[in-house]
Amino acid sequence: MWEEFKGVWVFSNNPQLTFELLGKGRTLADQLDTELTAVVVGSGEDPESYVQRGADRVLLLADPILTAFQVDTHTGALAALASEHKPDIILIGATRDGLEFAPRLAERLKTGCATEVIRIELDSEKKFMLMDRVTCGGNIVETHISRSKPQIATIPKGLFSPLPADQSRKGEVIRIEPKIMPPNTQLLERRSKMAKGVKLAEAPIIVSFGRGVKKKEDIAIIEQLSEALGGVIGCSRPVAEDLGWLPEEQYIGLSGQKVNPKLYVACGISGQIQHLTGIRNSRIIVAINNDPKAPIFEFSDYGVVADLYEILPLLTDAVKQMKRE
Repeated sequence: MWEEFKGVWVFSNNPQLTFELLGKGRTLADQLDTELTAVVVGSGEDPESYVQRGADRVLLLADPILTAFQVDTHTGALAALASEHKPDIILIGATRDGLEFAPRLAERLKTGCATEVIRIELDSEKKFMLMDRVTCGGNIVETHISRSKPQIATIPKGLFSPLPADQSRKGEVIRIEPKIMPPNTQLLERRSKMAKGVKLAEAPIIVSFGRGVKKKEDIAIIEQLSEALGGVIGCSRPVAEDLGWLPEEQYIGLSGQKVNPKLYVACGISGQIQHLTGIRNSRIIVAINNDPKAPIFEFSDYGVVADLYEILPLLTDAVKQMKRE
């Protein structure tokens, strides 16, 4: 029934996220003994860079109408392309645009769509993807299976590692000029969003805190440790969304920032799956919590069971002393 569907496609309007999707897509394509295709809109990146990161071919849609993202034109173009080539799997970056685009593409192709998937594996018969996603505020992980094809999933940034660029890889770049209906909306103006806080995704050291910090004024002890380590501050979702103590750009988790620092210090964070998903690529995780049964300890490299109000000043002083020596 599904024999006509073959190949793994990846698409994102964020080139770095496309590289990450290619890393996972390469694994799936090898397991299925099929081709991996990068679908690229516009000409911002050298198409060969996607081949170097694992793609067997690149479908380059260079129509000027697609230069600026508009959901109706992108949906029409990719739906026509997928209807013609019939890929088995389509992985889409869970950017703001991707989350708007993916379900529309799925509806157009009369298939399903699992959003913000945190893990993908193939079933024992290699016919379907098993897609894990977090629900109920991070308290439940549910597994989705799409019984229709193509199988579509959106993937957040930072979950999968891109493959190293291989200059020797060979692949096919196919330039496509799709027939696109004019957009139903007109883009009048584009404004850059004024970013608040710090760029967590680029930080080598992050000191993060959760509800273990009792009041806003106590953030000072987090700042002191972060300054001593030469890091930046992050937080769990409730701190930003419920309490409003830090900008939303600084909360870390599945629906927030995904980080990969060399050192991640979690202070007073219990470690729900929603948060753990955002820090899974950290090289070293240090957890400080007064609850010895906190889930964060099972995920960390080093754990300290202590009151953060007592241990953080001592740790800050120790770091400063090491720097003086």
